[in-house]
Order: sequence, then structure tokens, then C-alpha cells
Amino acid sequence: VHEQDLEIVRVTRPTETGMALNSFFVNVDTTTILGLERAQRLGLVRSELAQVIETPFIFEPESLFDAARRGRIFTIFRHPVDRAARVYAYLKNADWEPTYSPMLASMSIEQYAESSYAEDNWMTRYLSNDPDAEATLTNAHLEVAMDIVRRKFLVGLSDKIEESLERFEKFFRWKYSVDPSNQEKCREVLLEKGANSSHKVEIPQPGSQAYDLLAAKNVYDIKLYEYVESLFKEQEQFVENIPDGFRLEGIIA
Repeated sequence: VHEQDLEIVRVTRPTETGMALNSFFVNVDTTTILGLERAQRLGLVRSELAQVIETPFIFEPESLFDAARRGRIFTIFRHPVDRAARVYAYLKNADWEPTYSPMLASMSIEQYAESSYAEDNWMTRYLSNDPDAEATLTNAHLEVAMDIVRRKFLVGLSDKIEESLERFEKFFRWKYSVDPSNQEKCREVLLEKGANSSHKVEIPQPGSQAYDLLAAKNVYDIKLYEYVESLFKEQEQFVENIPDGFRLEGIIA
């Protein structure tokens, strides 16, 4: 709708759930490379209209920032076996995906783990920024990935989602600004049920065949996740002087 706009502006759109009166956006698409290039040309960060930039890319958005306006990546990490099991559950039915294969629909999770469809240290490969997706990983790749996370990320953990969200709110000094009462209700629902509550996924437990197979295929990602867990504890110091419930200060008694 807005790809032909010649300047950065803020636009509004009612939410699908009706939990908040309006959601505010900026008229650029940062989920694609072309969209990021357009955002850079139009001065997205310089405009100071956006508090958050959502993108699947780690390195390409750096061009949006400068020495005076720096960013911090934040994300939620999930244990690699948990993540792989959820990808498996999704791909079994995702016939709209370009990578979908009918073979997946009839595979058990154990068969999936032993197949070429299963993740192979995806996060380590991505964060180490190795252009050769088929490269044999080494500790050097892991060290690069760990360094990227340490320098660039404020990390959250899926199994500590409430604590993670609270930390993000404190770190970025986020407060409700649209409809505080409804926004708080929406937050509570998301924390309790998640965004895809209708899709339950059975996660392999340690010691099971499926767990061992998926873990063996993601040795480096598991080491990276263990590092993220330690970093999560370390980064607590970033917000130790900010009270819990910061998002509500001056809004809800």
C-alpha cells in the first residue's frame, strides 16, 4: 500500500483482536532486503518515528544506523531441540511454503531428525555469517556466533518469557501509550496462551530417541544456547535499578 510513498510517515491500523484501539506503524517494510534499502534511503532511523524495527535479518539493517543513532537487537531464544520440534510440526502441514514436501506429512519426528530436512545448527550458521551454507562447522564458527550475540543482542529465553519481556520493557524504557488498560490485558493473554495457542506441539524429552537425534544434529546450537542462558543471567545488571512494572509507571496505579 505504501511502497510508493516518497517520505517516512506514521500510519495507523486497527488491530484484528480489538484489544487495542490502534496500532502504529511506519510506512516501510523491513522484512525484506529491498524494504531495508528503501528504509535507509528514506531515513527511517533518522526520522525517530519507530521505537522498534522488526526484521529477520541480523547484519543488513546496520546500514540504517549511524554513530549518533545506534540500535540493539533483542530476541527470544528457544532451546534448539524445542525449536527443531516446532519446525517439524509446522512443516508437516505447511503446504503453502516453497520448501514444503509431501514426504514430511508421513514422517515421524525420528525420521525427520535423521533426514536432510531437519535443522543442522541453523543458528550458529546464521550468526557466524558464513556464506557457505553447507560448510562443515568448527569451534571457530561457534566463537563468532557467541561474540555476535554478546556484542549485539539483548537476549530473552522462551522458558522465561515473562522475565524476558519485563527486561525488554525496562531496557528500552517502554511504556503504554495507546490504550494502557487494553494493552495490559493483551500482554497478559499473550503471556498466558501465546500467539498460536491453538497449535500444541509435543516436545521430545531428554533421553528419548527423538531428543537425542535432534540434539546430535544441533551440537553447536546447543552450546550456543547454553551460552545465551549464561548471558541472560549476566545481562540482568542492565536493568537492576529499574523497578518491575516500569511499563505502568504514571499510567496505572
